[in-house]
Amino acid sequence: MATNEDRDNDAAAILNWEGTNEIKSANEYSRGLLFSVLDALDGNKTIVWDRDRSVMHRVNLFAGASVLAAHGVVANHSIETKKSVSTPHVVFFLAPTMVSLDLLCDYIDTVRNDPKVLYQVFFIPEAWYVVRESLKLRSEGKYWERLESVKEIPLCWLPRDGECLSLSSPQIASRLLINGDWTHLHKCAVALNQLVDMCRGHSPSTHQRPMAIYSKGKWATDVARMMKKVRNTTEADHFLKTTDPIEGLLKINRIVLIDRWLDPLTPMLSQLTFYGLLDEIYGIGTVNSVKVPETEFSNAKDGDPFAEKEIHLRDEVYHRLKHSHINAISNEASKVLAEIRDDEQFDRDKMSVAEYSVLVKKMPKIINRKKMIEQHMRLAEMIQGHVYCKLSDSIKLERELLDFSDSDKATPLIEDQIYDAAPLNTVLRLISVHSLTCGGLKASVLQHYRRIINQSYGSSALNKILKMQKMGLIREKGGAGKMQCEYAPMLYQQQKKAYDMLPENFSEARMSDIAYAYSGFAPLLCKILDEGDRVKWVGWPKTVLGDDGIDPISERDPRGTCIFVIGGLTRSEMALIRENMPNISLITTSALITGDKLLNNITNI
Repeated sequence: MATNEDRDNDAAAILNWEGTNEIKSANEYSRGLLFSVLDALDGNKTIVWDRDRSVMHRVNLFAGASVLAAHGVVANHSIETKKSVSTPHVVFFLAPTMVSLDLLCDYIDTVRNDPKVLYQVFFIPEAWYVVRESLKLRSEGKYWERLESVKEIPLCWLPRDGECLSLSSPQIASRLLINGDWTHLHKCAVALNQLVDMCRGHSPSTHQRPMAIYSKGKWATDVARMMKKVRNTTEADHFLKTTDPIEGLLKINRIVLIDRWLDPLTPMLSQLTFYGLLDEIYGIGTVNSVKVPETEFSNAKDGDPFAEKEIHLRDEVYHRLKHSHINAISNEASKVLAEIRDDEQFDRDKMSVAEYSVLVKKMPKIINRKKMIEQHMRLAEMIQGHVYCKLSDSIKLERELLDFSDSDKATPLIEDQIYDAAPLNTVLRLISVHSLTCGGLKASVLQHYRRIINQSYGSSALNKILKMQKMGLIREKGGAGKMQCEYAPMLYQQQKKAYDMLPENFSEARMSDIAYAYSGFAPLLCKILDEGDRVKWVGWPKTVLGDDGIDPISERDPRGTCIFVIGGLTRSEMALIRENMPNISLITTSALITGDKLLNNITNI
């Protein structure tokens, strides 16, 4: 007899939205990489998973337990359980960190497996040089000799809600701007070359087919140069030599690279789409799900206040609602409900046997669509309550600062938030908006903010402000020295007029309005991309991968554009790109971010 959990899984399968053709092609490529590794090992296999659960989450995005079993995986262990195995192969899936290396060595020392059992180590998504060399040298090569192979599985691109590929590296901007760690740009270049391989493959007949790369911003320019250098190198990656993944599935004609820091302002603002607010308030995880308080979701007065309900965001009902402005979500929801009512309109007395058969097949989908719309409307209700109770003052202040900002005096509403001990990130985001919209704060104003923040939050908050200055999120007018950001400042006052970032007329209910997602503010990043798309990227620096003498396909067809945002993209910006730029068929980024995620990644630097 089917359990409730089984029925829930059936519902998810019935309504699951797999994504755009481009996302499905990229996923198929990644599955090919994974399966080629497993199929190359004869016999049954035991997977030993890293303590870092992000590795398991990354693999499970492409293959669950049943799919892995079809490729010879008969057991799954955590590396910390230290269980002995009876299979010919032990496959270690590890993160490329020294912590994971310590766990591997401890496993080898502790677990008494048959010496004939072959240990195969795979680092995901890459095998860092430092980790590999440390493994070779540790205990005079004792552990290295026990291993049959040490390779990597470059599962670089993670699918996000069926519409975006992400490197899941939200720390890139802070590492670049605070640490000056340019190796992160090289990792972007390697991942983007894998994207080119998904289109062109490795065979001699297709590998040198041209691909145009357009870039905007200094990070983008560096990545384009690195892509060409990596592409032209004569050293083929050892892993790619020994595998034969599915190639040439992805259909894109050009890649457009753009820096997040051309527009550092937008992530500091509150997102107002259903999709964006879910991420802002609850945080959308790696497996495309949110965890919400069980008592709040069920609207129960009694219950465990710490219990959480995990809601997966993969169904087609969510896909239809997610880009809606939170104030206009009922418009799209009413369309879904109307479709459900139409599906339920049938006359049993006049139905034939064949019609009954069709109805029986449709009923599970009808029932589960009703369940999904109820679930997502409850989420929307919770979000609206949160916006009106906790975010309304911040949203109102953001709009006032976008319209007019004075660098010569502190903003009373920001002061009130600090005195009331509002969440630190909320306060810092508002100060950042104040600074970015007026081209920097007067020294006395910035010092005043620092003083009252120290009183309310302590000295650790001051450390965060210093890092924000280093990143250019907060600037001091006339400031120089160590706290000066190396990236050129955003010229908001000039750009808001040049790009019409605050249009007089806009509609929150019309997704084709480029200002709808932020209630009357059009993000600069989206405006730059929209302008580039309209002029077919003329005037953007161009790099051609492959044979320079052949005209790329991209020159003749404006469709099939892939964009890559270096430093992160908000979900509301993704909605604007998806709804307003049909020529952009694939959206990729280093990470899907919010202002809080951006600030949280500077804490431990």
